[in-house]
Amino acid sequence: MQHSKINRRTIWLGLMLCATSLPVRAGSAEDQGKLAAANTVFAFDLFQQIVQEQPDTNLFISPFSVSTVLQMIANGAAGATKQELDRVLHTDVLPISALNAAGEGLNQSLNSQTNVILELANAIWYQQGIPLKPGFVSVNREFFQAELGAVDFARPQSAQTINHWADQRTHGKIQDIVRWPFESATRVVLANAIYFKGKWERPFDKQETGPHAFHPAGGGEKEVPTMRRHGRFAYQRSEGFQAVQLPYAGGRLCLDVYLPDADSSLAKLLARFNATSERGKMLEGFLEQDGTLALPRFKLEYEIRLNEPLLALGLKRAFHGGDFSAMSDESLEVSEVKQKSYVEVNEEGTEAAAVTVGMMRATAVFRPQKPFEMIVDRPFFFVIKDNQTKSVLFMGVVSDPSI
Repeated sequence: MQHSKINRRTIWLGLMLCATSLPVRAGSAEDQGKLAAANTVFAFDLFQQIVQEQPDTNLFISPFSVSTVLQMIANGAAGATKQELDRVLHTDVLPISALNAAGEGLNQSLNSQTNVILELANAIWYQQGIPLKPGFVSVNREFFQAELGAVDFARPQSAQTINHWADQRTHGKIQDIVRWPFESATRVVLANAIYFKGKWERPFDKQETGPHAFHPAGGGEKEVPTMRRHGRFAYQRSEGFQAVQLPYAGGRLCLDVYLPDADSSLAKLLARFNATSERGKMLEGFLEQDGTLALPRFKLEYEIRLNEPLLALGLKRAFHGGDFSAMSDESLEVSEVKQKSYVEVNEEGTEAAAVTVGMMRATAVFRPQKPFEMIVDRPFFFVIKDNQTKSVLFMGVVSDPSI
């Protein structure tokens, strides 16, 4: 469908890492596995694009949250636009009914944990008097448990409503995700939220934390607070990198830290993750091993406009003359997608949050034989994942922990 951009209306889309309960019904285990695998491929596709555009910087995103909101949008897409979304998200292996049910199942499993806080939520706000298609609303209510509310985007209370929702569900970590006045053509805001807070299964001893030299991507050397721990770890050593897995309480969720060798690079490491034959081994190839870990404490706040990475992945129709006729009678297209995020890793554990907002316009691992030493004193890559569902929830790069 081709429409004049002058006549298009705008939909705001929001993804928010935050906290609320999201009880859901599970799809089949096989379909959940297919969706988790699709989400993982999309996660590394997206992150690779971001790294290429912003090398040698601190990065942190929730690809799981991006996937969720784009899957909600896909429920309003039709024709070639729907096919394009499914192709970029790698969800074309599942029919739409199975896809939505699988999403339910993943969310249900993630929300069922009791040893950590991991909470998900979805919401849709729409312009008073501009109805959404009943089918689009019902499927997102049924499978995503999306809250629905009518607002007047011409009034400042609309932004206050959305910002309050985001603030509550990120425990105050993400504020002012939208600003009033909105673009005059704004019609809808779709939001996905996830919030995570977990304590380590074995906390670091604060008395062991001390300054240690870190070599940032830009060169030079900085003294940064570095945590230390000795003992038994899930560890892997492979060509060009070493990695350690730090489980949170309960053992399901974990932080995986990947350190490229001094004569390698993050670019080479991430290129291996993007090879299908390597990714599974790198994500799952940890073995129990005695050793020593030195890991900087870090706290990142990050914001990115995702239009360019998504366009590079092939999401073109959605941004230019998309067919969202299953969402509304108005002609719509995505005009902007951005994300704000937050993560802090310290001796006790991890807290992470993020908000993504998008606008739509109308119209060979081996077993080491001796104790390892992993001194994280240069840029590294990390992943927060759920070992049960194989879902990658967050990922990032720390190029300079002192920033």
